[in-house]
Amino acid sequence: MELDKNKESEKKKENIQDKPEKWIDKAEKFIDDTAEKIHKSDTYRKADKSVEKATKNVFRKAGILWGKSESYLRNHGKKKDTK
Repeated sequence: MELDKNKESEKKKENIQDKPEKWIDKAEKFIDDTAEKIHKSDTYRKADKSVEKATKNVFRKAGILWGKSESYLRNHGKKKDTK
């Protein structure tokens, strides 16, 4: 009788210790599945394209401003030297 109770308590301890691991595994699987669904969605693709387009525009404008500032500094520096 006592052996049965000890075995049952050991099984309960093992089950209690295994539950968090099972929950973690389930949560990871759910997150992976949901992330995959999001990446496949049309809304995500559209948002990705619009962000990429906006990023390209920002870098193009930054490049233009960089070129203008370099030419200004070159020309401005030459004017000081000639004085």
